[in-house]
Amino acid sequence: MRGEWVGRWTGRTVVCIASGPSLTKEDCETVRISGHPVIVTNTTFRMCPWADALLAHDGKWWKEYREEVEATFKGDRLTCSSAGAQYGAKSLLYQAWYQPAGNSGASAVSLAVSAGAAKIVLLGFDCQKTGGRVHWHGDHPASLGNARTIANWPKQFEAVSRITKGIDVINCSRQTALTCWPRGDLAESL
Repeated sequence: MRGEWVGRWTGRTVVCIASGPSLTKEDCETVRISGHPVIVTNTTFRMCPWADALLAHDGKWWKEYREEVEATFKGDRLTCSSAGAQYGAKSLLYQAWYQPAGNSGASAVSLAVSAGAAKIVLLGFDCQKTGGRVHWHGDHPASLGNARTIANWPKQFEAVSRITKGIDVINCSRQTALTCWPRGDLAESL
């Protein structure tokens, strides 16, 4: 798996798109048209079925959404758990070249670093309740958590920010609780 990811996008701009409630279809279309490599997290594969990679941290998520992903998403399918690998995703767990992170969004940033990104653009990284919601797609089924650990996410991103030194990371999320990277305009950042 190392050869598939280490340096895959060396020197390129990579866009990581999470499931924050401020994410819009228009923003995703702007990213699609840009032609940059894209890593989506969790259920955002529905809004971006054309993305290069889907990373979902949690094995329970893969159990719930596996059939839909297989039917609609053609990119790489990745997880950070051994349970997710049971449902058809390749596991990043125990890969020496990959820096583990605490949530799917932070894991996507870490993957972009491993892939050699010179610039990482973040979108949908609210990491907070926006308008009383935690996802653009509404709540997950009762069998899954709905951002139970959201209060921990900013600290997890702070930890990941240490491996992004020398990489231009711009948070273009419309709303965000993250302060570890500068904010930016999506169109300008692409």
